[in-house]
Amino acid sequence: MENKGSSLAKISLGINVALIIAVIILFVKMPGCSSSEDVVNGNDSTDTVNPIIPDDGIMTIGYFQADSLNNNLLLMTELESMLEDASKDADNKMRSEESKVEKWQAKWQNGGVLLQSEQARYQQEAQEMEQNYMQAQQRIQMELAAAQEQHMFTLISRVTKGAKEYAEANGYDLIFSYQLGQNLYYASPNNDVTDGLIELMNADYLERSTLPEVDPVEAENGGE
Repeated sequence: MENKGSSLAKISLGINVALIIAVIILFVKMPGCSSSEDVVNGNDSTDTVNPIIPDDGIMTIGYFQADSLNNNLLLMTELESMLEDASKDADNKMRSEESKVEKWQAKWQNGGVLLQSEQARYQQEAQEMEQNYMQAQQRIQMELAAAQEQHMFTLISRVTKGAKEYAEANGYDLIFSYQLGQNLYYASPNNDVTDGLIELMNADYLERSTLPEVDPVEAENGGE
């Protein structure tokens, strides 16, 4: 089972990979990579939601420090807890499967030396137990991986949303994710938007977390 540290490492890596892909897409869409007619008329078939922002001819680039972001986002505490719960659930399921095998082994061992007539049945059950155990192990691992992927996607989508809002509010064209030892080896501290992005995302998290609960009856009646 993956521990908490490795789960966070995967989350950080997932953020960087996703944002690098997003940057590549942005460069592909920039003038010079598409036909001039499409750029002028805004006929990019993939741009069906976001408005076209006028280009002032100056590219403003910011970056955030991925490790610092992960350590200071309030939503990380909740995501870490969810990851731990998923790991504990997987551990409990595996222990349950192991308990089945142990009980089966004890049943045969308590009977003493096997008779010749019992050996064929023992071998058949042993094969079935091994097959069932391996299938259960694979299923549980897949369920855990799916849960981890979902939690990572939640974080990536929140960071993407936060970076977009921060960039549009502060005039940035690109915001990179920076992590020590990866492709970006130096960036001016003047372009570090980590604190601002953390503040924006934490405010959004707190706003979502403190929304009043809606009475199901009121919601059905339109709040009357």
